[in-house]
Amino acid sequence: MFEIIAHPEKNRVCVTLRGHLDPAERKAAAKAFLAAVNQLGPGFDIIHDLSELRPTDAEGLKDLIRVQAAAKIKGVRSVIRIAKTPLTRVQFERIAEETGWAFETAGSLEEAHARLDALGPAPGPEEPQTP
Repeated sequence: MFEIIAHPEKNRVCVTLRGHLDPAERKAAAKAFLAAVNQLGPGFDIIHDLSELRPTDAEGLKDLIRVQAAAKIKGVRSVIRIAKTPLTRVQFERIAEETGWAFETAGSLEEAHARLDALGPAPGPEEPQTP
């Protein structure tokens, strides 16, 4: 199960992954994530809630690496991850090392939002120039 919600007013996307994602669900989640990110501007933030995600297989790791690489290209500013299962946490730490994607950890969704709010507004899409 996944849930991906864009918050354009905060230039933030919240990604929640739960259970075991099969290949079709991973692809749907990746597509939904990229659609959400396309609503945001460079310098967007991600809250990544993995607190109920079960570890994935090697193919799942490859899918996750591709999604993280796409987020990096699109200009992610900060990532805060919530991961409570040790093996899931380790898998995502390894992916971050491979992609060069730095992240912080938080104990809850509320804590993650509070940290990003404390950083101040993420840069949003540039305002159109008027003559």
